Amino acid sequence: MQRREFLEFTNKLLVTLFGSGFFSIEELKALEEGKKPDLIWLHSMSCDGCSTSFLNAEEPFIDIISRYVNIVFHPTLMVSDGKDAMEILDNFKSDNLILVVEGALANKDMPHVCMMGERFMNDIVSQTAKKANIVISAGTCASFIGICDMKGMYTNATSLRYFLHEEGIDKPLINLPTCPMKPHHFLYVVFYYIKHGKLPPMDLSLRPLRFFGTTIHERCVYYHDYQENIFAQKIGDRGCLFKLGCQGPVTKNDCVKSNAEYDKYNCIVSGHPCIGCASENFPRTIMFKRSDDKREIIKYKDFKRI
Repeated sequence: MQRREFLEFTNKLLVTLFGSGFFSIEELKALEEGKKPDLIWLHSMSCDGCSTSFLNAEEPFIDIISRYVNIVFHPTLMVSDGKDAMEILDNFKSDNLILVVEGALANKDMPHVCMMGERFMNDIVSQTAKKANIVISAGTCASFIGICDMKGMYTNATSLRYFLHEEGIDKPLINLPTCPMKPHHFLYVVFYYIKHGKLPPMDLSLRPLRFFGTTIHERCVYYHDYQENIFAQKIGDRGCLFKLGCQGPVTKNDCVKSNAEYDKYNCIVSGHPCIGCASENFPRTIMFKRSDDKREIIKYKDFKRI
C-alpha cells in the first residue's frame, strides 16, 4: 500500500470508528512527519490477551499506531531481549511518554509472583510511571484486578489505579476494561491524546465516556424483548437473556452498539449472555454458582478495585 493510500485508509477507519473531524488526511500526514510520542507497554499479571487481541485485530491497528507513535518497549514486539531490553527501560528518557500497563499488580510482599529481568514488576511499573505523561490501564485486570482477584487466588493483587495511589504517583490515568481490551478503545485514547494533549472525558471509574457512558442493556439487540417480557429460557431461545444471568444491565461498554461493524463479535450477538467482563466486579462468583455450592459470594473493597 502506498503512503497516500495508507493515509486515506487510516482516515476512513478513524471516521468509521470515531466520527468525522477526528483527524484529516493532512493532519495525519503532518503527524507522520512530526515528533511522535513514545510508548512503553509493560506486562504485569496477565495472560497477554490484551496484546494478543490488539495484534490480531482484523483491522491493522498495530500498523496505524506504529506510524504515529514510537513504540519503545513491548515484550511481544521488540527485538531486544535480556539485559539489552532492561537497559532500554532503565535508560530511556522522553518528554512525551505514554505508559501502558497490561495486567494487575501483585502484592508487594510476594515479589516472586511477577518478575521481569530478575526484578519485581511493581518496581519497574513504578519507575516507568514516574517518567510518563499519561498512563493507560489495558484490560480489566489492570483496571479492576479482574480474574487476578477471583476466589481461590492468593496473590492479593491490586489495580493499577490503586497501586499508583499507594506509590504516591499522580499521573493522568485512564482505564480500558474489557477482557481482553478492545483495540479500538486503545486507538481512540492514543489518537485523542495526540490531538488534544490530554485524556478524553471519563467517568468516575476513569473509563472513556465515549464507550462506557451507557450499559450494554440500554443498547441491547434484545431490549425490545425485555420490554415485552420475552425471556430466553435456555441458550438458543429467542428473547432477552436476562434470566440466563446476563450482566448487561450492570455492565457499561459499547459491545452491542448498533453501528459497530468493527465490534460485531461479542457475547450477546453470538447468543450468549453478557459475562460482564468490563465490570468492576468481574468475574462475579454468582455467575458460576451451582445449586449445591455453599461458598460465600465475594465482597470486594471498592477502592482497591477501582
